[in-house]
Amino acid sequence: MNDVNNTNEVKATAPTLTTIRNGDGYLKVGDVGSAVVSCRNLLNNKGYTCNTTSKTYDSALQGVVKKFQTAMGLKSDGYLGQGTLAVLEDTQSATGWLVNGTVNITAGKLARMGFGKLVLRPENVAKLNAACNAYGMNTKTKVRHFLAQGMAETDSGVTFMEYSYTPGKGGSASYSPYYGAGFIQLTWKAAYESFQKYMKDVKGISDTKIVTPDVYATQYVANTYPFESAGWFWHVYKDLNTKIAGWASLSAADTVKEVTKVVIGTSTGYETRATYYEKAKQIFQ
Repeated sequence: MNDVNNTNEVKATAPTLTTIRNGDGYLKVGDVGSAVVSCRNLLNNKGYTCNTTSKTYDSALQGVVKKFQTAMGLKSDGYLGQGTLAVLEDTQSATGWLVNGTVNITAGKLARMGFGKLVLRPENVAKLNAACNAYGMNTKTKVRHFLAQGMAETDSGVTFMEYSYTPGKGGSASYSPYYGAGFIQLTWKAAYESFQKYMKDVKGISDTKIVTPDVYATQYVANTYPFESAGWFWHVYKDLNTKIAGWASLSAADTVKEVTKVVIGTSTGYETRATYYEKAKQIFQ
């Protein structure tokens, strides 16, 4: 039961670290529990001095968290949520995410790039790495482009489905009912059918839900194959890894422009994706 102490801070049981990692809770002033102690220790490990014995998230700890968030380029709100915890737990070096062509991106680096709740969930971070390694994103440039496009396609990591799509219903879009789904949003009937055929012929998975519109299709691909479909679209369907290598003489912005044309059929709005690419260069060195 909540109560109030003499500093007017409402006390409440702190969420677990697992809950925070999944984006389903955060630490705030007044929270009490073992997760607070864990986060105090993590802050000390990062060089931020705070009391490591108190189980209470007090205003002093909030101030330390704000300093850490500012230094890491995160939103400085004083709440210790999913992104802040991910960065606190990240012990990987700036270059340690790509070793001998194997990608091992951490949630902390994704959080610093600006990705939100859905992408930062541990199971999705694992799926992202698996897709990169299975579908030829094995250089810094390729991974940065993949992440930059994914940032735009998922609205900074908060959705795997096109906003205009309503599960179980068609719509006015020319590609209805096969709306955008996944980290790189799969769209149009032909793309869904090609992905379903690939999953059957190459992966040995006969999954007709991929091509059963209204009932499944968009929401099914978004929920079941968000990164598998993106990797397939990128490497198999659009051959973007080869194209990016062929654009090596172009500037980064012009390459983003060309990649954007392939992904969405037009370069309109590529400037935002170019900004994401530059952010990726800062984080993924």
